[in-house]
Amino acid sequence: MGGLAYGQAPLSLRASGQDELPQTSRLNAGLGNPSNRGPTGTSAASRSPATRGLATGASRGTFTRLGRTPNMFGDTLPPMVTFEVKPRQGTIDFPSEAYRAPLGGGGSYNIAENNSAIPTDRVYFVYNAFYNAISTSQGFGPAQSRSIDLHRYVMGFEKTFLDGNISLDVRMPLLSGFELSNSFLSSELGNVGNLTMFAKGLVYGTEDIALATGLGIGLPTGSDLHTQTVSPFVSETLVVRNQAVRLMPFVAATMNLNDDWFLQSFGQINFAASGNEVANQNGVVGVYNEQNLLQTDLGIGRWIWQDATRPVLTGLAGVLELHYTTTVQDTDRVQLSGGNLLNGSLSNSANRQDLLNLTSGLQAQLGAASSLRVGAVVPLRDQPDRVFDSEVQVSFNRRF
Repeated sequence: MGGLAYGQAPLSLRASGQDELPQTSRLNAGLGNPSNRGPTGTSAASRSPATRGLATGASRGTFTRLGRTPNMFGDTLPPMVTFEVKPRQGTIDFPSEAYRAPLGGGGSYNIAENNSAIPTDRVYFVYNAFYNAISTSQGFGPAQSRSIDLHRYVMGFEKTFLDGNISLDVRMPLLSGFELSNSFLSSELGNVGNLTMFAKGLVYGTEDIALATGLGIGLPTGSDLHTQTVSPFVSETLVVRNQAVRLMPFVAATMNLNDDWFLQSFGQINFAASGNEVANQNGVVGVYNEQNLLQTDLGIGRWIWQDATRPVLTGLAGVLELHYTTTVQDTDRVQLSGGNLLNGSLSNSANRQDLLNLTSGLQAQLGAASSLRVGAVVPLRDQPDRVFDSEVQVSFNRRF
C-alpha cells in the first residue's frame, strides 16, 4: 500500500503512444527560482526521464501526485427564508402559516463543493439529497408541521486556460422543487437553479502544494418562489422574484502530506450584489436582501489503497471534512400587506446562524481519468443552526 511517487508509473504524454492520462494544471513553482525548477515545481535533475526537458505545455499530460488528490465533497445549502402568514381575520377563522425554503432555485454554491485548488479539465455530475430541508407549520388548533426533502442534480464542467494556470468552472443545478398546500394556501418553487461560474487561478504550486484564488458569480437563472390562495377564497398572490446576483471571492489550498495523506481547505465570502423583489397582486411591496455569508472548509483524507496496474479500480480514498457557514449581518425583513390572507412578513426567522456540518466520504478512482464518489453530511448543531437533518451526495468526475 502507499501512494505512487512522482515520476513512477503511470506517466504518459499525449504525444506518446501510451494510454492518455488526464490533464492537470501546470503547477508552476516559478515564483521561487525559475532557472532550476520544472513545470511541477521539482528540479530538472529530479524529474523522471519521461518528463525531463519537456516544454511547459507538454507537462500537463503528466499525472502528478497532487493532481490525483480527491476533490473536497462539500455540504452546500444556504440559510433559508421564512414566510410567515398572519391572516387579517385572525386564528379563529384562518390558521397562521409559516414555511422555510431556499431562494434562488436552491440557493448559491460553496466553492468547496466537488472542488480543489488545482485548475483541471473535467466534466462532472453531482446529486445531493437534503433530508427535511423544507419545513412548514400551521397554527390552527393543535400545531401541525411537516418537512420535505430537497433533491438537486448538478451538471458542470471546468476548463483550463493559460497553460493550465487558470480555469473556468460552470455549474447548472436542477431541483426536485417543492409544493406546499393546505386548505387556503399553496406555495411552490420550480425546478431550475441558479447558474454559477467560478474563475480559479493558481498562484503557487509545487509537487505537493497548490494555492489558488478566484471569484464566483451566481446568476439569477433559478425559479421564483410563488404563493397563492386556493379556491374558494379571493385570489391573492405573492411572488419572491429570483433576481439577486451573488459574488463569491475565495481562496483555496490543496496539500499532500505524504504519499497517502492529503489536506484540502477553502475560504469564501458569499454576498448578494442585489436584492429580490417581493410582489403581491397589487404590485411590488418590497425588496428582500439575502444575508451575506462567510464560509470556511477544511478536509483531511487518506488513500486507503492504490494500484495503478488494475484495469478499472485503481485507488480508494477516504475523506473527513468540517464546514462552517456564518451569517455576517442581521436578516432583512419585508412586511407583507394588501390582502386578507397573505399578510405577514418575509425574513430569516433564525436571524444570525452558525452552521457546522461534518462530511465523510469515499472516492473510487476508476482508471486515470474518472472517479466515483459517495458522501454523507451530518449537521453538528441543533435548531436554529441547521438547514437540513442529513444529506447524501453522489458525484462522478471525468477528466480530459
